[in-house]
Amino acid sequence: MFVVGLNHLNASVASREKAAVSSQNLPGILEQLKTLVPLDEVVVLSTCSRVEVFATCADPRRGRELVRAWFTDRAGAEIEPALYAREGADALLHLFRVASGLDSWIIGETEILAQVKQAYQSALARGLTRRILNRAFQEAIAAGKDVRAATGIQNGIHSIGGATALMAKRIFGEKAGGGILVFGAGPAAEAVVRHLAAKKFDRIVVANRTLENARAIAGKLGGEAVTLDKGLALLEQVEVAVFSTAASEPLLNAKFLSRLLPRRRKPLFLVDLGVPRNVEPACAGLDSVYLYDLDDLKRMICDSMSGKLAEKDRAEELAALAAHACRQEVDKPPRLAPAARPEATRV
Repeated sequence: MFVVGLNHLNASVASREKAAVSSQNLPGILEQLKTLVPLDEVVVLSTCSRVEVFATCADPRRGRELVRAWFTDRAGAEIEPALYAREGADALLHLFRVASGLDSWIIGETEILAQVKQAYQSALARGLTRRILNRAFQEAIAAGKDVRAATGIQNGIHSIGGATALMAKRIFGEKAGGGILVFGAGPAAEAVVRHLAAKKFDRIVVANRTLENARAIAGKLGGEAVTLDKGLALLEQVEVAVFSTAASEPLLNAKFLSRLLPRRRKPLFLVDLGVPRNVEPACAGLDSVYLYDLDDLKRMICDSMSGKLAEKDRAEELAALAAHACRQEVDKPPRLAPAARPEATRV
């Protein structure tokens, strides 16, 4: 088993968005890696904070080289210094730390566990995992739950939604008021809406390409649901707009926004959680527009993580123990006549 990837620790948002794999493109990317490298097993984990390829093959050294080449072909040679590769026990421990929220910029982050599970299930459904990755991912997902339950790493901020709410609080103070607009209807967008609903904004609007999905989120928290086009038009009325969609191209560009600004009387704060980015960086150069991306968000909340550091050592120990136990199981010789895909039953 090995992993090759890049993450928030050593790659900027610009680098990560070049390598990012959308959910729509994931099936094709999985098949491409399986045949191009070639690999025996493969799982691709692509989130706003990381893009990683977990795999097994007969020649791991050659496999790592080819996956690194796939990354640079996809995102350009400039990402080469940010790429890391781990093999064997180190790769397994890395997976367990990721699932436990210990490799996230928000320690104990909850969203990553669901993302690891979704990445695994996508590969499993296409028959691209077997004994090693099935065992590794199933045990890592279980360990991610156990580590959080046994420690306090989930205390305080534990999601990007919570971090975004903290940013809004710092911008507006305790009495927020005004309107906030959230683009997207995925888990991160829902977390943002849930947290912001408690921050006393006068109006919360959820915009999405599929109106029914926007209604599913907005309806739970007394918000409004609109289409993407309507949401973009509403930028002339709200104080904050949060973008968290899977769009492959920016939804908001500087030319469009510049036409709306003369009709506004207050500054506009834009928070872009998308990878690839949903807001054209040139928007930050417009008067009275303040644009924050994931790197800005990370810097803003670093001081809030200090209370979790005491719990992190214990969480690291538990994740390492779970990874070691999994490695011992994986190293056991497989049975001669195993039941048909028994690994797939535990998720």
